[in-house]
Amino acid sequence: MDITAWLIVAYFALLALNLRQRWGIIDGPWLFFFRAFFPNWKFYHGIQLTPRLYVRGQSDRAIWTDWQLVYPRLPRRAFHLFHNPAVNLALAHYNLVDHLANDINDLPEGADIRDRVTYQLVEQLAKQAISGACWDAQSMIAHPIASTLSAFQFQVRMELPDGQNSQLMLQSPVVDA
Repeated sequence: MDITAWLIVAYFALLALNLRQRWGIIDGPWLFFFRAFFPNWKFYHGIQLTPRLYVRGQSDRAIWTDWQLVYPRLPRRAFHLFHNPAVNLALAHYNLVDHLANDINDLPEGADIRDRVTYQLVEQLAKQAISGACWDAQSMIAHPIASTLSAFQFQVRMELPDGQNSQLMLQSPVVDA
């Protein structure tokens, strides 16, 4: 085995030992490090509210865009059964927003969500989306800002799949771009 494989095995062993010390409670700061390797396996039974990311940007002319959903549906092709990096990246981004929603729900009283890594990663994702980043050839939002971006904001909303019954969970402060 090469050094990389040994380091990965040692990493998981260290995490398992630290989790085992809690005897039956699989929670805590060490569990956070496992999330880098596994998707969020929280399944939504039936139709219920799920987290969605919205962004808006301010152009250099100080005009704000409307709030835009970051996750448009990507077209499906038959060869996507074998190779589909764009949809995999979009799903990883969605998973990140889902983890942020869970962190918001689990946030202790008086703690600041902006100190969490998930918040900082979603902030970077929102900046990429409003700046015109793409998944393959598909833009992350419908109308990216064509001119220079001066500021942006993002929201995490809990919504039904059809976009109805939207509940604001988090709105970021205005962030300079």
